[in-house]
Amino acid sequence: MTDILAQIRATPWLAELLARFEFDLTRDDPVEQVHLASGEALTPIAGDGAGGTFLLTLSGAVVYAGSEGEGGLIAFDLRDALALVVGLPSLHDALARPLGDELRGWLAKIDEGTRRDDAFRGPDWLGLDEARARLREALGLPLADGLLAGLHAAAADDAYRPISEDGPYEPMLRS
Repeated sequence: MTDILAQIRATPWLAELLARFEFDLTRDDPVEQVHLASGEALTPIAGDGAGGTFLLTLSGAVVYAGSEGEGGLIAFDLRDALALVVGLPSLHDALARPLGDELRGWLAKIDEGTRRDDAFRGPDWLGLDEARARLREALGLPLADGLLAGLHAAAADDAYRPISEDGPYEPMLRS
């Protein structure tokens, strides 16, 4: 998975566009040091606008550690994690409700609002759908909708819950 990170780092427009989707390689400094219950260290790779950090495990799985003490596994590889970040309004929104048609409808409503608000992003913004398509093509990302069930299962896996000196983070998945 370091190949995809190297591709992003070597391609400024990819890094800039991913930052608009809240995966900013320049924000890879976590609020605090975290590890897994196994003691495995986590390597920060990017951050989001809310102060959260995306971290890699030794196996290449991606864990999120939020600035408000919530966190967990996002995906078992970086490509799927990026597909979720790019394809969903936010990981938090996708985990705030139970998996099902109601969640998909709610996410579609949020996306529609984002499409209407594209003007605030500036003249160089491609539009939500165009930006997603461009990133999917460049990075070979799958569609996020097919990954929602995996995201919900991953976020429930306590083995990947970040742990700080104050203890384990709260789960991102809302029941």
